[in-house]
Amino acid sequence: MPSDRFSYSRLQLFDQCLAKYRFIYLDGRPAGGESIESYLGGRLHEALEWLYRERRTGRNILFDDLLNQYRSLWKEAWHGNIHIIRTGWQTDDYYQLGQRCLAGFYRRHAPFDEPVDGTERIISFTLDRDGLPGQGPPGQGLPGTPRGSGLPVAGTARVQGQDGCIMTAILDRLDQHGQGWWSIHDYKSGRKMLTPSQAEKDLQMKVYYLALVKTLENTERVDVVWHFLRHDREVVLEQVQWNPQRIVTMLEKRVEKIREREAQPRTLQPRESPLCNWCYYWDVCPAKAGQTRPARLAK
Repeated sequence: MPSDRFSYSRLQLFDQCLAKYRFIYLDGRPAGGESIESYLGGRLHEALEWLYRERRTGRNILFDDLLNQYRSLWKEAWHGNIHIIRTGWQTDDYYQLGQRCLAGFYRRHAPFDEPVDGTERIISFTLDRDGLPGQGPPGQGLPGTPRGSGLPVAGTARVQGQDGCIMTAILDRLDQHGQGWWSIHDYKSGRKMLTPSQAEKDLQMKVYYLALVKTLENTERVDVVWHFLRHDREVVLEQVQWNPQRIVTMLEKRVEKIREREAQPRTLQPRESPLCNWCYYWDVCPAKAGQTRPARLAK
C-alpha cells in the first residue's frame, strides 16, 4: 500500500539517500544514535520555545534566565548514544556554540515582543487543491480542521481515496501581525546559510506556506524568516508571492515519484556522500557494511 503521510524531512531524505529512506520509512529501523549537531539543534529549539512561551505570560526574560534554561535542557536530555564526527571538536565546544547562538538571538530580539501566535505548531493538511484560491474555502483539508484564525493541530484523519496524501508541517514559530498578516520563522543551527535567491526557492518554507494557505481563511500577507543562529544572521522574504497551485503540483510529482520507487524497494540503493558520516545505518548499508564509521561517543 502506498505511503499516505509525508513531510518536508521525508521528501528531503528521499533526495539525500534512497537506502536510508528505506531503512527509516519502509523498514522502520531505529537510528541507534544521535549526532551532537542534532542534539544541539534540539536544545536550541527547546530553549527558544521556552523563551517565547514564558514571554507570553508577561515574564521579563533575562539572558541569564535563558542560559540557565539551556543548561537544564542540555543536562536533562543527555544520553549515552550521542556521537561527535568532526575532528578537534569536543562536547563542550558544541555546548558553548549553543550559548553563542542564544547570545546573538537575545541581542537581536530582546525584549521579545513579537506577536507570537504559537511555537512548534504542527499543521496537517491534505495534498490537494481544496482551500486554495479559487478552489473553495480553506480549513477543509482534514475533517475536523477548525475554521477562522485558529490553526489545526496534527490529526488522525483518514485519507479519502487511495491516492490521498497528508502533508505535515512543523513550524518553529508563527507570528500574527494583524488580520491576514502572518510570518513563519524557522531556526537553523547548522553551518549552511541560504542566500536570498536560494531562500526564494526553498521547498521547506513553501510547504509551510502551503500549510497556512490551506488551513487559514485569510493569508493576505505571509512573510518568511530564516534565523541562522550559528551566524547571527537572518534572511527575510516579505509578502512572498509563491503560487500555491504550483507548490501542490510540485509536491504531487515528488510524492508520485516516491511511491513508484517504494513499490520497487530493491531499487532504493545507497547514495554515498559526506553525509554518510552522520548516518547510523552503516551495519545494514550495502555501501558501508563492515566499515568503521568515523565517530566517537560524546562525553
